[in-house]
Amino acid sequence: MSKNMTRSPDTFIHQSVRDLAWAVSSAPLIRQGGSECIWPDSRWFQSLYSGSIELFEMADASPDELDELLAAQKDRRLGKYFETLWYYFFAHHPGYEILANNLQVIIEGRTLGEFDFIVLERASGNTVHVEVAVKFFLAAGDPEHGETRNMANWYGPNLRDRLDQKVDHLNQRQVRLASQPEVNDYLSTRGISIDGCMVFLKGRLFYPWRLKPHEAHLMEYAPPQCADDHPYSWWLSRDQFDEVCDDKQCISPLISRGWLERIPTASVKHPISKTALFETVSNKKMRLPLLVQSSNPCHSWDRTFVTANDWPTKKI
Repeated sequence: MSKNMTRSPDTFIHQSVRDLAWAVSSAPLIRQGGSECIWPDSRWFQSLYSGSIELFEMADASPDELDELLAAQKDRRLGKYFETLWYYFFAHHPGYEILANNLQVIIEGRTLGEFDFIVLERASGNTVHVEVAVKFFLAAGDPEHGETRNMANWYGPNLRDRLDQKVDHLNQRQVRLASQPEVNDYLSTRGISIDGCMVFLKGRLFYPWRLKPHEAHLMEYAPPQCADDHPYSWWLSRDQFDEVCDDKQCISPLISRGWLERIPTASVKHPISKTALFETVSNKKMRLPLLVQSSNPCHSWDRTFVTANDWPTKKI
């Protein structure tokens, strides 16, 4: 293994490898989901990352296989991209063997669920069901009245996702799939007997900009189920962004890249000004909420969501 055990994900050359390294090394959103399933903490992920540096370095030296694997996915959603990164990791890590991926359980015409991964841990000999997900949530409600402490007040930018619903779905449906006797029988016909399960829920929480002065005490405004070191940033209304962002600042709308590990400034092809961004939104070529990246990171913000002034206008 490489002696460079503390190499940061942003030091790799290729964006796909940077994202792969982030997928493994980043801290989770939730400390423990409240089920019998294991939700590893950041120390576990950091240990896995530091013990796998050679894998990332080999991928960075020859990224074609990873890039082709990602490009071959018909589902262009970020969640599938994230899952494919983990597929590559498990497939190339000497400590794991993929026994099943995206295994749908269909019994007598009924679809009972789907396993993201079933992997063999070579060191322990255990067969583990692994669910992976990446999500980005923005806090709604009044922080001063404790509303951001409630997972039900954290929404995806399009308001279709909610943090509490995602955690409940993982706990109540996904990780319990293997505990059903008929599912166990289904797996046994394929020579699989599951010994345990793990959940990798990664992503980023975006706090209201008005909490920026309270950044040192941000966990006082976070749901108590969240990991203390979860990745976070800020969301600003259009008017707030207009006030905070200097028009000389170059920014890049993040449409398909940069949601995991940031895009290096040198790789940003067409940064635009704040005025140009607002014009693009007004012309409906882009829509709010919009995730943007500062081309030159400053102390106040790096990647933020810019929302309409009335976001959220409704809750689904």
